[in-house]
Amino acid sequence: MFASLRATASTVAPGLAAAAATAGTATLVAKALPNRLHISAIPVSIVLGAAAANLGPLAAPSVAAKLKPGLSLATSTVLRAGIVCVGAKLSGAQIMELGWTTVPAAACSVGAGVLLIPRLAAAAGLAP
Repeated sequence: MFASLRATASTVAPGLAAAAATAGTATLVAKALPNRLHISAIPVSIVLGAAAANLGPLAAPSVAAKLKPGLSLATSTVLRAGIVCVGAKLSGAQIMELGWTTVPAAACSVGAGVLLIPRLAAAAGLAP
């Protein structure tokens, strides 16, 4: 069991490290930008990641192949967990500030998103 876990960890570690490095670089770049631009690390990270995803396989195909399992994990499971954590933090703070009447509104919003977004994506011909 531990051997397979170790093998999985060694497979995803390079890609997770690349994702963490991209996020760290994006944070530094965003902090270096003038405050009047109001650009956070999130769009900078998206631009850096998109550039790396498009240029990386052209420049170093073998490196891109080694990063792929960890990047897939980072862009699916880790990203989703982060979104849930941010949403929980925001919802918790808003509930404390606005009261429990915000719970049904939040539940309806999330429910509508869960039901409508997959249907809209299918109508647009996108994969689930």
